[in-house]
Amino acid sequence: AIETASDADMLRHLLEVKGVTQTQLSRETGLAKSSVSEVLTGKKPFSRRMIRKLADYFNVDVSVLATYL
Repeated sequence: AIETASDADMLRHLLEVKGVTQTQLSRETGLAKSSVSEVLTGKKPFSRRMIRKLADYFNVDVSVLATYL
């Protein structure tokens, strides 16, 4: 079985693949830079709002980011 990636791992991967920084992501999505940082450090999980914005930004289905939505 493949282990589910953490929110931090998933976001880190998406940033790397798209070649954008936390600052660019924040600016282009309207998400607070502090929220992005907290997810990346594992202090906070994705919120529903964040999942929707990230899915649109990275052009992925929300199911890729949401375990329970």
